[in-house]
Amino acid sequence: MRSTEARDAGARHPAGMDVGESGGGPPEGRHGREAGGRARPGEMVAGTPPLLVIVVPAFNEAATIAGVVGRLRGVCPAVPLIVVDDGSTDGTAARAAAAGADCVIQARRSGKGAALRAGFAAALRRGADVVATLDGDGQHDPAELPRLLAAARESPGALVVGDRLGSEGDPIPRLRLGAIRVADRVLCWLTRAPLRDTQCGFRLYPAALLRTLPFREGGFVLETEVLIGAARLGHPLVSVPVRSIYLPGRASRFRALADGGRIGWYLARAALRELPGRLAADRPGRRVRRATAELRG
Repeated sequence: MRSTEARDAGARHPAGMDVGESGGGPPEGRHGREAGGRARPGEMVAGTPPLLVIVVPAFNEAATIAGVVGRLRGVCPAVPLIVVDDGSTDGTAARAAAAGADCVIQARRSGKGAALRAGFAAALRRGADVVATLDGDGQHDPAELPRLLAAARESPGALVVGDRLGSEGDPIPRLRLGAIRVADRVLCWLTRAPLRDTQCGFRLYPAALLRTLPFREGGFVLETEVLIGAARLGHPLVSVPVRSIYLPGRASRFRALADGGRIGWYLARAALRELPGRLAADRPGRRVRRATAELRG
């Protein structure tokens, strides 16, 4: 089923993000370009306000999706909001649409990575400059979205990630928390950025990154792949404190052993690829030459 046309097109988001016409491709002349047509990280045509589109991946979230959409509409009444139904069997898409979202429906369950890719593609077709993502199970508070938007304005071109470890909220399950901390240590080393809670799905993605990055991973691994890819392409990585929410009786779709194992295997391979270059760069002779070059420069 195709997404329906977004209502209220052309209005301004209260946090400073504009909503352009829905549907079609990106507006011509909106983005800056490098030689060869590729957008530079964070570059926009001067004076053009960024267009925000919200993407919510969901699988069997009929119990919570209407509340999530309603709260998002309270914060961003005129922003295009796309719910990607990942093969749900409980009427998730119908409840999302009734609450005011546009829906993209996957014929069968393909995992969070596939749902995000479908949502990114739909957002870019609408001309998005920035894509916000949050989960459909109520574990992210839409009222905190303006905080992420403020961080994005302060760091143009940044990939902004919610940080549940640095804010008050419900306690994160112990096994899940351990997996997050291990992933954080490896990703901080790989990206050279002081990130925390790298597995949080409450994010802001610059469209320049989404148009450039070749997605190869699926499931929850995609969100880790994007962090490494963003750092390599020169996009800043920024963490913003957000509240952790765990609703009673609502189990997370993230399986600490299975999904955590896949993320761990991906990070191990990425670290092994990175290690030879890091070791070579850290040889004493190279450090001396690099320091000398910096002094001369």
